[in-house]
Formats: sequence, structure tokens, C-alpha cells
Amino acid sequence: MHQTARFFPALLMAAFLLPASLSGQVGLDDPAADPSSDELVDKVAAVVGDSIVLYSQILEQIGRLEAQGAELPSPGSPEMSQLEGQVLQQLVDQQILLQAAQRDTLVAVSDDEVEQRFQMAWQEQISRFGGTEAQFRQAVEQSGENFSQYRTTLREEIRRNLLLQRFMQEQMRQARPVVVREDEVREFFEREQARFGERPATLSLRQVFLQPRASDEARAEAMERAEEVLQLLRDGEDFADLAQRYSDDEQTRQQGGELGWYRRGDGLVEDFEDVAFSLREGQISGVVETPFGAHIIKVERVRGAERKIHHILLSSEVTAADETRARERAAEIAQEVREGAAFRDYDLEAAQFGLPDSITIAQDQLEDFPEAFANALLSASEGEVVGPVEFPLGQGLTVFAVARIDRLREAGQFQFEDVREQLRANLREQRMEERILERLRQRTYVDIRL
Repeated sequence: MHQTARFFPALLMAAFLLPASLSGQVGLDDPAADPSSDELVDKVAAVVGDSIVLYSQILEQIGRLEAQGAELPSPGSPEMSQLEGQVLQQLVDQQILLQAAQRDTLVAVSDDEVEQRFQMAWQEQISRFGGTEAQFRQAVEQSGENFSQYRTTLREEIRRNLLLQRFMQEQMRQARPVVVREDEVREFFEREQARFGERPATLSLRQVFLQPRASDEARAEAMERAEEVLQLLRDGEDFADLAQRYSDDEQTRQQGGELGWYRRGDGLVEDFEDVAFSLREGQISGVVETPFGAHIIKVERVRGAERKIHHILLSSEVTAADETRARERAAEIAQEVREGAAFRDYDLEAAQFGLPDSITIAQDQLEDFPEAFANALLSASEGEVVGPVEFPLGQGLTVFAVARIDRLREAGQFQFEDVREQLRANLREQRMEERILERLRQRTYVDIRL
């Protein structure tokens, strides 16, 4: 897999899926958004299906743009009128999509998911205003906002944004492919190149990971224990209760084995993912073996392409001898690569532990890597083989990594080849979004009154 950053988000969704933010609310300092102000003259700017868009909503969005640092035209100027028209069209399009999403019975957002996102957003807001909820409350109330209403508005906005995102994802999954020609990609690059900014310093590498595996005896023992738990389930015992009593996954045990919501490709081990996505809602698997041990999987809920997954893990103990074997084999691979062996020679062997990979990554993003591995990569020169580097994987497991630095690039201007495929993908996504929206526009009553 070749990994690079995505430079352009989906343009349509980014136009209006803005997080609620205290500093971005017009109501904090603009009398036009204060219902008690004598200067407020609100009016219906558009009718969309069974909803309306108010002029004050346009002002609120423009206020958010200003709070984000945008330079705005002068009030009353033709340029400001043009901006208001553009924002109105975005709000109309949002209503069209929202109404379609609300009609789509296959698209749903759970209360649990909204609450999880809300708590993250709420804590982020608190940290921006001093770090305590009392300070945050004071900032909200000084602006003239009702603190309780602010909480409600933020939660509703998160629910709406999640619904819109999920609806568009499902629509695009079903949409016909869009072809983007090479000359169109190049034209876009040449027109927008000045907006790309500076390309960060990057490194390209090949890597392979070796994870110690338990002995055949230990694996067989874990499978046997899992079969015993599976029989208890078949006898009618509760999955969550058994997870709390028997699961070796310390992070999920007290939650009854709950892993959360997943789509294919979200990082689950391949064998685990294949079984989980073959199950129907409420169904429980047989025993599934992965490098972590023996699992019993339950799909609690199905929502479109997503699954809410629980599991019970009976881990197979990895001994010091198992770790020593993996460490020694990793050292052998590192030496053989230094002597000219190709990384692909180890694909089959490494597939037992985790796939080898080819990636290009910004050097400042290496902070997301395990510290020992990141430090080794940052100190290496082009062509150098790094490793084996040892670091923890979680669940008490250790990984040994071997990597070769294929290319180091200093920061500089983006070239066409750097971003060609990202641009092509984003142009394709933009056109699919526009096609979906145009189809929905034709089915929705819209009366622009501004």
C-alpha cells in the first residue's frame, strides 16, 4: 500500500459541515444575530421543501468564515451580495441533502455515537476557553448565549453532520463511477498550485513486521478454552457476562467485550474482519484464531456498511522463548536485506504476523509511530536498513520491525506527480457529489427569495 496525505477534502461537504464553535458564532458580537437588538431585520431567504432558510443563518455562516480568518468584502458591496448568494446556495443544498437523508430509512445515527462525538467536541471547547467548564460557561454567558441551549445546539449539529456524512457516503457507494481525464487533473493542478502550500519533508520506506507467535501447544490451549466459553453461550449464558468473566482483552472486558462500530478496512485483523462481516445482527461466531489468540465474535447491530462488534478473547500466551525466536529471525532478515535480498522475499513469512508495506509519509507525521521506530527512521539515511526495532503492540504483545529508507525528500513545492492521484480522486469525488446533489435538486421544491 502506498500512503500519502489527502490534500483536498470533499469540496461540497466541507462547504457547510462546520463544527459548532463559540468563537465562530455570529451571536457573540454581531447585533444582527441578537434577537433582542433593534437592528435585527430577519427574513426568509429561501424555501426548501418543507423548511426555510433565514437571512440570519446566512449572516451566521459568514461570521464563521470571518472567525476562521477569511477576509470579507465590505458590507453592502456587490462582492458581499455575491458572497451572501453563495452561502445561501450552500445552505439550500444542505437542506436538500438533510431532507433526503432523513427520508432514507437505511441511514441512521445512534444516540451513543452522537454522545461520544459530543463529549469530544465539548471537551475541546472547554480546553479552548481556559480548561474548566466554569470558565467556558462564563464565556458563553458573557456572549449573550444560553449555556444549556448552546449544549443542545452543539449536540443537534453533530447529529445532523453525522447524518449528512453517512448519507453522502452511502449515495456515493451506489453512484456510477466518474471518469476524470489526465488533462483535467493537470489543469486543476496548474490553476490551484499556489494554494497547495509547501510540500513537507517526506520519507519513503519498505517495512516488515514480525510478531512473536505462541507455540502450537499454547495456541491449542487457547482454542480449547474458547470452545468451552462458546459452549456456555450455546447453553444460554449472556455474552457480556462471559466477556467480563473470561476475556483476556483488558480494554473491552468491563464493557462486555464491546469493540465499537467498524467498517471494512478500519484496521481489524483480516481473519477477524472476514468473520465479523459475515455475521447477521445478533449472531455469534464460532472460535476465530488471530495472532492475538482465540476470539468469539458477536455482531450486536448492523447499520448499513457498519457493524457494532463485541468479542471475547482467550489469548495464547507468548513466552520469552517465542519472543527470542522472533527477535533472532528479524535480525536475520535485516542482515539479508543489507546484503541485497528484496523485501518481497519475506512477504509470505511476514504474512503470518502482519503485512509488509511500502509507504511515503511526512516526517512530522512519524510522531504517530511507536517512539522507538520513529526515532530509528528519523536518524537513518537514504538506502539504510533499520532494525530490528522492538516496540509494544498492545495486549502485552511485542513487534520487531525492519525497514529500508528508499527515499528522503526535503520540503519544497509540490510537483504534479506528487499530487496527481489525490487530485484525481478528489475531482472524481466532487463530481459524484455534484451529480447526487443535482438529482436531488430536481426532486425538491426550492424558492429563492433573497
